[in-house]
Amino acid sequence: MAKIVPVEEAVGEILLHDITAVDPDKGIKGRIFKKGHIIREEDVARLKDVGKDHIYVFELSADEIHEDDAARMLAEALAGENTEAGTEPKEGKIDIKAAAHGVCKIDVERLFAFNAVGEPSCPTIYNNTVVEPGDKVAAVRIISLTAPRTEVEEAVKIAEGGIVKVIPFTPKKAGLIITGNEVYHGRIKDKFYDKLRPKLAELQCEIAEKVILPDDQARIRDQIVDFAQKYDLVILTGGTSVDPDDVTYKALRDADVENFIRGNPIQPGNMLTMGWIGDTPVAAVPAAAIFFKWTAFDLWLPRFLIGEKVSKEEVIARAHGGLLQSIKEIR
Repeated sequence: MAKIVPVEEAVGEILLHDITAVDPDKGIKGRIFKKGHIIREEDVARLKDVGKDHIYVFELSADEIHEDDAARMLAEALAGENTEAGTEPKEGKIDIKAAAHGVCKIDVERLFAFNAVGEPSCPTIYNNTVVEPGDKVAAVRIISLTAPRTEVEEAVKIAEGGIVKVIPFTPKKAGLIITGNEVYHGRIKDKFYDKLRPKLAELQCEIAEKVILPDDQARIRDQIVDFAQKYDLVILTGGTSVDPDDVTYKALRDADVENFIRGNPIQPGNMLTMGWIGDTPVAAVPAAAIFFKWTAFDLWLPRFLIGEKVSKEEVIARAHGGLLQSIKEIR
C-alpha cells in the first residue's frame, strides 16, 4: 500500500526507498538519497531536478515486504559455501561475492526456479567460472519496491542452503610427460613446460616432476600409471594429432583410463584427450596450447583441480561457446 505525497509536502517524511539519478552526459547513475533519509527543505529542488514531483510513502500491509528486507532474506538464502552476501542493500540490491579463489558453481536448475517465482530476481556469472576473493558472483533484488511476502518466502525456500557457491583450489601436484622422438633425441626443444607451468601455478598446482619419452607406447603407458599413483594430475604433450603413428592416445587406452574422451568440439584444442585413472585426471594436451592463450585444456583444467569428472555429454554441450578465439573472456 502506498500514498502519494507532493514533494513540497514531503519535508520531514522518511524515505522508504533509495532514489537514483541518471545523467548520461556526466556519466552518472547512482543513489542520491538513501532509504531512511529525512527529506529537508533543500532536498525539494534536487528531487524535482531528477523528475520526482511526488514521493511515494509506503504503508506496508502484513502480506507485503519492502525491497531492502526482501533482498536481505533472499541473499542470505542464495549465498552458499565460500561466498559472502552484503548486508546493506543499495537501490534494493545486494551483491554476493566470492570468498575464496576457486571455481564458482551455480545450481542452474534451482536458479531458474528462483527467477520464475515472480518478483525475486537474481542474475549470476556463468557456472564453472574461476573467481578470486571479492569477485561479484551474483546480485539479488526484487523487481518492484515491494513484493508479496508469499513470493519472497517461496524464493527463499527454493534457494535455501545456497544456489551459488565456490569450490576453492587447494595445493596440487602434477606429473608432466613430454612425448615425441624429436624432443627426446634433442632435435627440438620442448616448449610445453614453460607454457603450462604458469597456467597450473595460477590454480595452485605445481609440476612436481617431468619426463621426456620417445614415441614408445609401452613406456608412455607405464609412465601414465606411475604418475597417476603419485600425483593429483597427469599431463601429456605431443602425439594427439590424427597421424596414424601418434601413440599417446593409444597409451592412455592401454593404461585403462576410464571415461575416455578423445577430442572435443572446442577450438583451439580440438584434439584434447582426457580421462581418469581412479580419481586422477589424465589429459593429453595438443600443440595448440603452445600457440594460443586459451584452448580446450584451459576450460577443463579448473574442473580437474577441484576433483570433478567431466562427462562426454558435457564436453559435447560445450560446443556452444567453444570457439575460444572469438570470445573476450574464457568461461
